[in-house]
Amino acid sequence: MKKKIQEQGWVQSLTAFYKGHRKACVYAASAFLPMMIMLVVWFFMGMYPFGNKSLMAVDFGQQYISFYGFLKESLLSGDWSGFLYSFTKSLGGEMTGVVAYYLLSPFNILYIIMPLGHYSLAVFLTIWLRYGVIGLSFAHLLIRRYKGLSGKVWLVPVLATAYALSGMLVSYQMNPIFYDAMIMLPLVILNLEEMLDGGRPYRYILTLALTVFLQFYMGYMICLFVALYACYYMTPKLSEGKNKKECLLNYFRPLFMAFFYSVLGFLATTFLLAPVIVNLLNSKGQVDGGMTFSFALQINPLDILSKLMIGGFDNNSWSAGPSLPNIYVGALALIGAILYFLTKSVHRNRKIGAGIVLLLFFLSFINEFVSKIWHMGQNPAGFFFRFSWIVSFFLVLLAYQALKAATKMPLVGLAVGAVVLTLTGLYVSGQDYTYLAPEQPLAVTEFVKGQPVLVGILLVLVLGSLALLVWRRQNMPSKLRLVLVASLLAAIPLVYFLLSKGIFLTQLSLTLMSWGLVLLFVYLQPKAAFWSVLVLMTVAELGYNAYLSQVTLGYADAYKFHDATTSVKRVTDSVQANSDATFYRIGGSFAYSKTVPSLISYPGLATFSSSLERSTMDLFAYMGDAGVNAATQYANGTQLTDALYGVRYYMDRKDYTQEEVDQHPEKMYFGRYSHRFDIPTYYTKTVYEDDRYIVYENPNVFSAAFGTNSVTQSIQFGRNNPVANQNIILNSMAGTDEKYFEAFSFTAIETENVEETVNENGETLYNRVDKNQPAIVRYKIVPKSRYTYYFLLPVYFNQTRNQVSILLNNKWFTNQQTYTQKQLWQLTSNTEGQETVLEFRFTMDEVNMTGAGLIRANNDAIQRVLNDRLAQNMKVEEWTNTKVTGTVNITDDSTVMMTSIPYSEGWRVKVDGKEVKTTRAWDSLLSFPITSGEHKIEMTFSPQGATAGALISIVDLLFIFDLWRKDKEKKK
Repeated sequence: MKKKIQEQGWVQSLTAFYKGHRKACVYAASAFLPMMIMLVVWFFMGMYPFGNKSLMAVDFGQQYISFYGFLKESLLSGDWSGFLYSFTKSLGGEMTGVVAYYLLSPFNILYIIMPLGHYSLAVFLTIWLRYGVIGLSFAHLLIRRYKGLSGKVWLVPVLATAYALSGMLVSYQMNPIFYDAMIMLPLVILNLEEMLDGGRPYRYILTLALTVFLQFYMGYMICLFVALYACYYMTPKLSEGKNKKECLLNYFRPLFMAFFYSVLGFLATTFLLAPVIVNLLNSKGQVDGGMTFSFALQINPLDILSKLMIGGFDNNSWSAGPSLPNIYVGALALIGAILYFLTKSVHRNRKIGAGIVLLLFFLSFINEFVSKIWHMGQNPAGFFFRFSWIVSFFLVLLAYQALKAATKMPLVGLAVGAVVLTLTGLYVSGQDYTYLAPEQPLAVTEFVKGQPVLVGILLVLVLGSLALLVWRRQNMPSKLRLVLVASLLAAIPLVYFLLSKGIFLTQLSLTLMSWGLVLLFVYLQPKAAFWSVLVLMTVAELGYNAYLSQVTLGYADAYKFHDATTSVKRVTDSVQANSDATFYRIGGSFAYSKTVPSLISYPGLATFSSSLERSTMDLFAYMGDAGVNAATQYANGTQLTDALYGVRYYMDRKDYTQEEVDQHPEKMYFGRYSHRFDIPTYYTKTVYEDDRYIVYENPNVFSAAFGTNSVTQSIQFGRNNPVANQNIILNSMAGTDEKYFEAFSFTAIETENVEETVNENGETLYNRVDKNQPAIVRYKIVPKSRYTYYFLLPVYFNQTRNQVSILLNNKWFTNQQTYTQKQLWQLTSNTEGQETVLEFRFTMDEVNMTGAGLIRANNDAIQRVLNDRLAQNMKVEEWTNTKVTGTVNITDDSTVMMTSIPYSEGWRVKVDGKEVKTTRAWDSLLSFPITSGEHKIEMTFSPQGATAGALISIVDLLFIFDLWRKDKEKKK
């Protein structure tokens, strides 16, 4: 008795606390519910801190995390010039696009204050906290604008969670840079509605400006949606007025003012956007073709139904495309959004407006031209339909209004719903989607077979309770009641049978059951206590969808990441601290990712960034190297490119045994993405060595610039011809006509399980004979000199990725196979008379190796040309991200200074204190005129558009302030 009294007292205290702090409790529930669901999901996935998997997946691990390291280093070092330009971005590049796209989130402060070795914790916290803030933001909208605290309070945290854990948010979690916009959208809509209802506009202006500032790309999408939403929201005004003219004025006048204030909010961020736009024109603006309208469908519209299923996403659903839009919101929100159009309290015009908005979104999904409008005029490189989360937001917001109004579904609606549900199930089950498994999880089937009594009792309780609920509905036609009750009771043995066969709890069946349950509840309108069943179902449904959407992705090992970054940073920090060179770059044979120079702060030659200049990628490709997919990687360096790019240091990892790997699972043992056999010839000095890594120095490379002639400056490269391109550079420098890189024949070409044919274009094809065995093509060479030999990789080989294994002298050869132009793979150096064998093992039926060749570099002749240019080398005295100064003594007839700095109009060059005109050489690099004698050179950088953008922002802010001041005086 005493215990019961204590329990009652505890419940009463909790109830009293809730009544006294109801608003705070609802806000807290809206934030913590999605956070708790994701904790459970990550626990079962074995994510850090519950396991060794870091939440870094895909672009997060390969791109974003490095820029967070760059942010930390740039801020704490005190050298903020890196935010304008950085030599950690490939050969160097403008950083305003990187800063605006990746780095302005307030959550990034965790990366600044946490040591590099604890970044896995920072990754966890920044994603986890964002889920909570997204839920909190949506709840704030519902409470402020839709009276979320006045009846059916439970809807607020439940639907806030439906938004926070909607399809795109949990599927594209590897892109946390999108999440801040998802936080801001409910706040933008809140202030937009208040302004359209006659409120003051300043909160809206500020919120919109902050949204664009935090993430301009998603902010742009929000601006488009604001236009649609404002038109939808104001539709009731079309019926308010004495005549049509007055109705139209009532409708368009606030829309015009909303547009005006939106422009003011947008212009406030011009100080950031102006240089960003210039940067994008030099990167993304050069990648894709123009927008052309077409009526063609880019996806099958009916396939969108599969994205409404639980777990409608996997590792195959983001890269190849266009894939399908991720618009999952759960059964309650989906059915609720449909009910919106049956809600009597909603104005008829608003229903029409909502239907038009959804139709426009549907057109955006199926038509490429309209989709490109949302993506700034381009098809995204992976992660398609990046605006689909806005559809989820809109659906959930409509659902709340309908469910709050207790919209009842008529019997005909229930019947139509049942038909649609059935047809959807039939269509989806007849298709093949990689993310929808045909069977339920094996563990469930085994549990059913192992615990038949327990499962039977649970089925009786669940289905029997539903039957009882239906039986008590006295206002339902008696025949219908009997049919429903009989169906539910008859379903008990049927469900058990299907469970035992492993086909009942599939993703499709679970989705259809959840839809059916919501339809039944909406039709029956049971007492409030029964709705807790839907709440629990929604929580479980959203959690299971998040689990299935994330479990198939590849995640970085948290502990290996710690080792990979801290161990290599010790190396690069030591090299930079002890270097006596004033300008240089560090190459290497391995890397954690292409963006590791930004992560641990050293001047590398690799990067992966959406704002990477296209001309830099092209330069790498022209030289037979990797410049593709918004990335560069110095994988196929030659004696010439080492000198041109100023690669003074080369970092290699030492060989290791499998025993070492097994003994130290927490360590990152790198593979090689590059094989350089000529390193001992040129990199003659060891400047760093420990038990895992070694760094060599080549003193015979150019610094920031060197003197040459105008012929060299004006070279135009040919596509897919790295041999001719490097030859023409050397010949132009030396004024000769020699073959520094020369084609030779292979000693032998052997094939196995291959039939050789020639097609109508004269191309040599290798056809696999036995489809169960690999086709083998083996190239053999026996060098007749000590020079360096390269394999010229044909452009067609790029089509064989993931279908070929490569061995060099019976060891795995792991050079990068993604490229846009022919590559030069180094095979051997200084091995005169020794056989080298390069072997390709194909699993595809036809291989086109036309253009494969053997290239020999005349190292001695190349070095003679380089030595002549080294005599005209610039001596760098000061080097920062935005300033390079030094002297040069031109002793020959050089008229041009060639640099290895990518060209940008933001670079200004002064020679002996006088500004000179800069030129884009090789369609990529900065160059400028020079004359004989000694000269003082100063190169400085400032981003284009920054000054004009700042002036526009200042004028805009002053105008807004003046409006506010006059408004305040008028109010007084």
